[in-house]
Amino acid sequence: MKNYHFEEIYLTLCGEVHGQYAVPGVENAYYEGGECDRLYAEMSEAYERLRDRLGVIDEDPDAEIMINSLIRIQRILCQKMFFYGKTMGFSVN
Repeated sequence: MKNYHFEEIYLTLCGEVHGQYAVPGVENAYYEGGECDRLYAEMSEAYERLRDRLGVIDEDPDAEIMINSLIRIQRILCQKMFFYGKTMGFSVN
């Protein structure tokens, strides 16, 4: 069994890599129609409504900070879970 690095698993999980580059056994959490896909769409729609209410034509810097911070938090939590899985002997597959 191949040992995968965090980056390979994370990119597969987030749907950033597909096909031969995806890690076998790791599901794209953002697959079309899935819960993450639905939640991301809800967030995007709420962001557009917020921009309309604020009269912002381009991206709103504060909203962008919030979104990007949440994405960074997700990555940190995923890294910690990956580390815990490796150190506690859990298998990816």
